[in-house]
Amino acid sequence: MKTAILNKGKETKYLNGYPLIDDDDVYAHDHLKEGDLFSLVNDEQTYIATAYVGRQHKGLGWVLSYDENEVINTQFFEKLFEIAIQERAYFYNIEGTNAFRIFNGEGDGVGGLTIDNYNGHFLIQWYSKGIYKYRYQILNALKNTLEYKSVFEKMRFKDAQIAGGFVDGEAPEFPIIIEENFIFYNVDLNDGPMTGIFLDQKEVRKKLRDHFAEDRYLLNVFSYTGAFSVVSAEKAKVTTSVDLANRSRTLTEENFGLNAIDPKTQYIFVMDTFDYFNYARRHDLLYDTIVIDPPSFARNKKKTFSVLKDYDKLILGALEVLSPNGTLLLCTNNSTFSLKAFKKMIKDTLNNAEVDFELSEVMGLPKDFKTHPHYKPSKYLKAIFVNIQ
Repeated sequence: MKTAILNKGKETKYLNGYPLIDDDDVYAHDHLKEGDLFSLVNDEQTYIATAYVGRQHKGLGWVLSYDENEVINTQFFEKLFEIAIQERAYFYNIEGTNAFRIFNGEGDGVGGLTIDNYNGHFLIQWYSKGIYKYRYQILNALKNTLEYKSVFEKMRFKDAQIAGGFVDGEAPEFPIIIEENFIFYNVDLNDGPMTGIFLDQKEVRKKLRDHFAEDRYLLNVFSYTGAFSVVSAEKAKVTTSVDLANRSRTLTEENFGLNAIDPKTQYIFVMDTFDYFNYARRHDLLYDTIVIDPPSFARNKKKTFSVLKDYDKLILGALEVLSPNGTLLLCTNNSTFSLKAFKKMIKDTLNNAEVDFELSEVMGLPKDFKTHPHYKPSKYLKAIFVNIQ
């Protein structure tokens, strides 16, 4: 096995369980190639951990084990999968939900690898060339430990030689229908980078439906396939979904239809969010709840959008069409935008706008998206309900 030597004084955080090997912490690592296993040692050659090379998040790779004698093979992954499934027994036994994450990267012991269960259809996502080198062992381990109908894969790293797609089992006809908190959604595991729903928002959607939708006019911007709108529609007076992508209209209408909601009773706009705010303001439209869940970065013909730079503009635009005593649901999945910084941005923006407000609910990832206690970016999701008074 190859060796990587830590620069002097850098060993403490790894001894404390930090899972991502930072490039700058390792002395002369040019000999390490994607997928290589290596022993991480200090400047006195004392063993600290076993890791693999998988360049991701400005890191060289991820820690796999703190046991110098542990063999990284199919049985290693089987053991991790068995533990992951035991910890998610709740999701296998509840009614009304059949889609959830069964393995969540560094939270479950292998950074760069996630596996989702969509009603028995599994989706593996590979986040580096390095982890993809272990594909054979991981697929075998999955087959040996879990029952599934089919397995699909997506490549989340640059320069992937294949696009992913069907791997094993019996390939279904897409879309398949999944259930989450007794609401139905269409899912396609073989259509580009996304599937039709973000499973990490399941608890946020439930909170929205149960506490912030009833008898309200609800606006959902960056709506994608309309999940926030669909979950709210039975309780809300009416929902309005806004997304720039042309296909969002059809996908949203189909999700409404799955739940016996006539799409014609709801509003759907294919439009830039900022343009819609202007449209709503010109037409004196007001909303009691506004959901803002933008991508970290987006570009259209007119402009670019960055969560880190431009989120405050979204909040200010929403305030102009928010009813008195209304609620903003503000979300981001940007791992570099810490909860502390996100809260500060929200508070500064609202204070500068001279409005009274209360952060009524602060939510993160659901339990199936297991996080790593020593790696803050694993807690990437932030969702904050803000009551404007």
